[in-house]
Amino acid sequence: MKIFLLLSFFSFSALAAEVNVKVISAVKHANFGLGIGSKVELDFKTKNIQKEAIFLGRMVDQKNKTAEFLFLDEKKTRISMIDPENVEGFRKSRAQAVISPIDQMGSTCAAYGFFHFWNQMKAVGFNGTEVLTETFESDRKRLQFIEEAIDLYYLQNKTNITTLMKNYGTRFGFKCKNNPQTDSKKAAEFLFNKGLEGKPILIDFNIGSDMVSSTYEVTDFETPVSRDPRLWVPRKVGERNSSGHVIVAAGSFVSKGKKKLLVLDSNWTEPRVWDLEKYIASKAAVKEMGFHTCD
Repeated sequence: MKIFLLLSFFSFSALAAEVNVKVISAVKHANFGLGIGSKVELDFKTKNIQKEAIFLGRMVDQKNKTAEFLFLDEKKTRISMIDPENVEGFRKSRAQAVISPIDQMGSTCAAYGFFHFWNQMKAVGFNGTEVLTETFESDRKRLQFIEEAIDLYYLQNKTNITTLMKNYGTRFGFKCKNNPQTDSKKAAEFLFNKGLEGKPILIDFNIGSDMVSSTYEVTDFETPVSRDPRLWVPRKVGERNSSGHVIVAAGSFVSKGKKKLLVLDSNWTEPRVWDLEKYIASKAAVKEMGFHTCD
């Protein structure tokens, strides 16, 4: 009996969560109690270290199973991805979902942008008609959606992003539109405000010649290896146009008094952060950008 109790104790200890999360101030999402941008305190119990952080979402896989919880350490500008069994202290199911992007193969970012947009709509509870739920209910149906998007946009090459988004909206029970912008500062404000609403935004833009290096490091808490710090951002006015890119904004938040956008980019399998002042408001070529929303 003593041996059984001892083994049970060590088994329980091994399963005990490493990080206790205390909510300081919650940002309410339409369908979640703990939204992106919420302030929390992280208590790393074995290290006896407490840190304030910003909650950046409950990352889910394609089957809507929680894969990681994302927390931003503002001082180190480091985003930690923590396994769900390693955090406790809050209602995990009430945390805003953010899908884990599928990293594309080849130049198919638009097709994956459509996929991530509608998958994110479903993940955050904006289901529209039952057709949207059915479209993402199995691996095969999800693959068929991507195959269709590649065929319509790249192979047939008879439609543009705005028209295709409107058609998808009709299919899924939403009205979609492009929201063209002419002023970079107003465009940044538009993205921030729409991000607060909790619905995704599909953004298409022309890129410059090179990626930028993000100041936000993304690491896995259990396996602390840094991810690729680069990302694509819209080109500046006067900068040489290299090609186009499509991403999805999942939400917005404020860090150190600056407005940020959490984005899903099909070049990576975890979200990235856009500094709206640096990447958009500072003379981005917004006249050639698309800002697609669905209600």
